[in-house]
Amino acid sequence: MESLQVQLPNDLQEATKTMIGDALSEAIKDVQNKNSFPPYLNKGEACKYLHIAPSTFNKWQKTYNIPVIRIDGTKRYRRDTLDEFMKKLER
Repeated sequence: MESLQVQLPNDLQEATKTMIGDALSEAIKDVQNKNSFPPYLNKGEACKYLHIAPSTFNKWQKTYNIPVIRIDGTKRYRRDTLDEFMKKLER
């Protein structure tokens, strides 16, 4: 199997390293932010997790019937379920 090597100019090498480093830092930050939420969220936390307003959450709740856990009048939303909900709507 033959391999191909390409030598980039120094400034392009540095720019590429910077872009990769920034992307990696952003990905790590996203994972850390996601994991900072508890596994079961109240409505306010669910809104923050999804980066939406409470009114949007209410609309989605009615339109898409977001699964909710009800215990003695207290509502909780599983973080994993919210992720699955968003993936289902992904195009």
